[in-house]
Amino acid sequence: MFKSIKIVVFSLVTLVLFSACNFGNSKSSEKQEEISAKEENELQQEAENKNTSLKKAPDFEVNTINGKKISLEQSLAENKPMMIYFTASWCPMCAKNWPAIAEVYPEYKDKVNFVAISIDPTDDEEVMTKLAEEKNLDFPLVKGTPQVMIDFGVGSQATTVGVNEDGYVEFQKDKTVLTADEYRDLFEQLLN
Repeated sequence: MFKSIKIVVFSLVTLVLFSACNFGNSKSSEKQEEISAKEENELQQEAENKNTSLKKAPDFEVNTINGKKISLEQSLAENKPMMIYFTASWCPMCAKNWPAIAEVYPEYKDKVNFVAISIDPTDDEEVMTKLAEEKNLDFPLVKGTPQVMIDFGVGSQATTVGVNEDGYVEFQKDKTVLTADEYRDLFEQLLN
């Protein structure tokens, strides 16, 4: 009889402890979900606040000299940021940037959409194809399409514009010669 009472008491204590543990886990899990939801809302609010101080990028669609369509809308649909380099075949500052871009582009081509757009309407496909061959440029090049430059409010060639994955202009580097490491920093800025 005494043994039976011990078993019953032990069973009741075990049941109470088991229930208490599950109750605690349930409360803990609910609390964790609350915290996660709150953190997610804060991060979303932070991103929205950041973007409100930035300018919305104009949508555009261009065809590269290799016949590939590139558009900001497509990049945003892929949740990828975009970097646009405004160039011209005759631009001496651009000629200094092309090797740096060519070095860095392969490292980021799967993470950031990149396109170099000529601002000179006389830079037709033949001119840009010849340029790509002579300078060994493997990044996407677009013939002279000055309207995109105008839409972005860019005033000259050798300008690099970064658009974040939300479609806002993150940075604009006007008439600047940059090193490969400086381009890496810009790509990383778009990714972070």
